[in-house]
Amino acid sequence: MTDQVHHLRDNPARYYEVLGRVMSALRETGALNGAAHLDWWPGNGGRTWEIEWQGGPFPAEAAARLLGAPEPSAEDDQGDHAVRGLISPGRSENERAHLVVLDVPVNLRAIDPIGTSQVWVTLTLTQG
Repeated sequence: MTDQVHHLRDNPARYYEVLGRVMSALRETGALNGAAHLDWWPGNGGRTWEIEWQGGPFPAEAAARLLGAPEPSAEDDQGDHAVRGLISPGRSENERAHLVVLDVPVNLRAIDPIGTSQVWVTLTLTQG
């Protein structure tokens, strides 16, 4: 595919909206609980977003949390949920997951992930 859309140049408002929606959804869902050193940057010359963290959940687990985020109710005055109807799953492996948000690819990557179940065990350990 040689005709890639340059989202940052062609529609910068949408490009940055995607980052805002994904970051908001990551916070709202707690998808990165137990992770450290969160970072993000424009990828592939402004055609994608790259989001990376250390430890914490596997990227596929974080993507699943984003995909399963509840939609707001009719009474909810907070407006549309950050990811409602906008994310579709892509290829996944242990260290990476790929999403498409508002037609902008978003790549999730974890360095040394331990997985959600291990994060939960670590967060709930009682000291005795």
